[in-house]
Amino acid sequence: MKRFVLIVLCAMLLACGKKEKGVISVENKSSHVIKFEFAQNYESKIITLQPTKSIDCAWERYFHCIIQEPNINLLRKQKTKEKITIFDNDQLNSYTVINGVCNLTILDAGQFLLADSSNAHITSLPLAQGTTNIKTFKPLSFKNIIFDESPTFNIGSLTYKQIEKIENVYYLNENNSGNLITTRLNIIINNGTIKITK
Repeated sequence: MKRFVLIVLCAMLLACGKKEKGVISVENKSSHVIKFEFAQNYESKIITLQPTKSIDCAWERYFHCIIQEPNINLLRKQKTKEKITIFDNDQLNSYTVINGVCNLTILDAGQFLLADSSNAHITSLPLAQGTTNIKTFKPLSFKNIIFDESPTFNIGSLTYKQIEKIENVYYLNENNSGNLITTRLNIIINNGTIKITK
């Protein structure tokens, strides 16, 4: 019995000393130049990978592949045991915006959120009064909608922002025959529809 236990313990010790290692292929099928950190065995390096190119990365014990650029919202990863394939994110969110206020502009503000009709990242998105269809790389919420507050108007010698955010609430300022009218904007997001009203 002691001999059996000794043999089992020796086998377990030998198995614990075995180091896992392998090679992972990283392929860039996106339209972007990808910069990623490849970390393995307590070391890491930054690798730049052009579109349509791939690279084999040897690893020992473990590995991590962390995309640094562009923002991960613009990309989609598919991973198997031997390969990581990086694609353009083509699984966008679609919204119908019903803007009942005035012409507005949504700013991306570094969120890598907004897309044009060809699914390319854009930094701002105009919303004409009426109905507009838009696409985003991740779901919209009240927290990540940022309106451009730069348009202004004057009443006498005073300058006012047309749209301004005060304590996480957007307001519409209007010139009504020389008088300032300020109205809270209501933004409702529901089932792919965004309603902006006052």
